[in-house]
Amino acid sequence: MRFLILLITVLLVRFTPLRRGMRPDLAVSWASYCARLAERRPGWRALVCLLLPLLPLELAFWMLADVAYGFFVLTLGVLVLLFGLGGNELLHAFGRRFEQAWGRGDQAAAALIAENDLGLQASDDQTLLMQVRGRLLREALSGYFVPVLWFLLLGPLGALGYRLLRLFVDRLASDEQSYAGSLVHAMEWLPARLLAASFALVGHFDQVLAALRGVWSDWDQSVEPLLVRAADAALTGEASAEKNQTILAPTRALLVRAMLAWAVPVALLALLG
Repeated sequence: MRFLILLITVLLVRFTPLRRGMRPDLAVSWASYCARLAERRPGWRALVCLLLPLLPLELAFWMLADVAYGFFVLTLGVLVLLFGLGGNELLHAFGRRFEQAWGRGDQAAAALIAENDLGLQASDDQTLLMQVRGRLLREALSGYFVPVLWFLLLGPLGALGYRLLRLFVDRLASDEQSYAGSLVHAMEWLPARLLAASFALVGHFDQVLAALRGVWSDWDQSVEPLLVRAADAALTGEASAEKNQTILAPTRALLVRAMLAWAVPVALLALLG
């Protein structure tokens, strides 16, 4: 059932307007409400409020399990997973204005776009480019890979629960993220390592392993620097392979190959039951 839910959801976000996400996006609205609540009542109460909708959804899955041969469970699972993913235009839309300015050789405009659109600032062009690439990897992890892994482990509620936490943390001040921030870090720790491992499989294997030596199992290692290090190693010698490609094209291609690397074991697990 989970594989069927995932397959239908992937087809919907690939070939329908749902690739731009659900409208209205109830997950964003609820996370924003709980973030405002956390400003008045900081601590675990807002976190409990954030995850409260998962309880009636779990009850609904249980009650509909044997109704109409699972059709309603399938429908509800697809709907919940759509909210958990939040759209599929990241790889195509992320940083396009930045890339266009960079491609024109207008680094000043690119820096201004990065600051306004992505909230990134740097003292030099190469540092800025590294930050933009890191943000792309970070957004791909939280937008695709983490929800899919927790969906496979816990079902649609795992994906939705993670996205609610991620949206909630993004709306909190840094000094208010203790509880939710720790949960997000815990939920991203394993998927980030698996994504880095998939970079090794679809890129330069030895270079990735060498780059990650000493930080692979570090619990405190942040996700973004880990992925940037792994991606740089995987793309060794590929960044300038095509003169006319955009500056983020190699990173996007690496992420697409990583998605395919994840799709193969998921399909095999589904076939094996």
